[in-house]
Parts: sequence; C-alpha cells; structure tokens
Amino acid sequence: MKLCRSCGNVKPLSDFHRRGKNGHQAKCKACSKSYKHIPANHTRILEYQRNYCHENGLKRPLADAKDTSLYLGVYVAERVLSKFFDHIERMPYGNKGYDFICGKGFKIDAKSSCINKRNRHNDRWIFRLRRNKIPDYFLCLAFNDRESLDPMRIWLFPGEIVNHLANLSINNDPEALSKWSKYERPLDRVLSCCDQLNR
Repeated sequence: MKLCRSCGNVKPLSDFHRRGKNGHQAKCKACSKSYKHIPANHTRILEYQRNYCHENGLKRPLADAKDTSLYLGVYVAERVLSKFFDHIERMPYGNKGYDFICGKGFKIDAKSSCINKRNRHNDRWIFRLRRNKIPDYFLCLAFNDRESLDPMRIWLFPGEIVNHLANLSINNDPEALSKWSKYERPLDRVLSCCDQLNR
C-alpha cells in the first residue's frame, strides 16, 4: 500500500506507475491522468517570461542573436522562404514537423545551411532533416556564410525523396550539384529578401 501525495488516499502499489527498478510515483495513476500539464493562461505566462528576459538582458530577441544557430534557421530562412511562395501560411515557431502550408495544402519544412569547410577539397552544405516524415516538401536554402548572408542555392525536395535521411549533405562541386539540379529553384526573390535583411 502507498499514500498518494495528490489525493491523500492510501492505495495498492498496482495503482501507481513504477519509477526506476524499485520505486513508484508519488501520485496514483488516476491523479497523474487527471493532471493538466498546460494551464489555461499558458500563452500569457510565456509572453510575460519572454518580455521579462528581454527587458532584463537574460535573453536576446532572435533578430539580435546572429551568433546562434537558430538565427539562420528560424529568423533568416523562414522569413526568406515566406517570400518565395505566393499564398503561404507560416506556422508558429516550434510547430512540429513543418514551417509552412502552401496554398495547395502542402506542408513545407524550411532548412538552411552555410558551407561547411572541413577541408579545402570538400565544401558542402549539411541540412538536418532528422528523418522527418511529416512535410510534403523540404525547402533547403544554402548560404555562403553567416556574416554576409549570401544565398547560393535553393532546392525544393519532395518529402519521399529525402525524408529517410537524418542529414542531407550536398557537395559544392559541379558533379554533386548536377545530381540535385532538377530540384533547384531560382534565387531572384530570395536575393532581394536577403538584401533587405542585411540593411
């Protein structure tokens, strides 16, 4: 028998979830099931915390965090790619599996990468796809470097072609680029958007 710390009733051990090899949870299964993880004012609490952190210098707005990986992947790539399509709906930050829904209802996950220069003979872009099966398309934006924000290539890959990969690696050489050329898209809208972000 065990006392539930939530409802105060003494119940048999079978009414408690196991924790580790020898222990059990402090709450019974019924109390654990009825516990609401997200309060009703969840969005208001998050907004308050975000504002408090920014006002007190604990965290920076993403627009000012150019040295972080999220800056390129979220702030730049998603803004650039939202200009690439007409009639597109941008999902809220942290949406699971995809970033946009196009006018035809397709789910699109935006990815970005800067050239990875591990050695002089093998410049490449690495896109972290994480075997994501949710999106219908992956829109991959390849930059030269983080400082200049010069986009070099953009590809629109159907999900079934690449969604089995954890990482999509594309070498910056003619042979490798020709392999993916049928998925490449023009850069004109992307270049104008990057120019605005660089100002």
